[in-house]
Amino acid sequence: MKVIDTLRKKIELRDWILNELEKYEEKFGLDSKEFAIKWQKGEIPEPDNHELLEEFLEWDALVEALEKIEEELKEIEKRIKES
Repeated sequence: MKVIDTLRKKIELRDWILNELEKYEEKFGLDSKEFAIKWQKGEIPEPDNHELLEEFLEWDALVEALEKIEEELKEIEKRIKES
């Protein structure tokens, strides 16, 4: 039962992150992964506007969080298949 609870919580978190990412994508008209790549390469300049900078930093952090949670879900799936 513990694995199922963990899995459920991770899926709920992933869904929440995806929802948040969708808001940024709609607001800025850019795919989240594309944004993160360009942001990390410096192709998107750091804005002078503090609020916009905060949004970009949060957006980038959400992309990283999604990657991490998806890796964790794949690991759980792998363990389930092996058992």
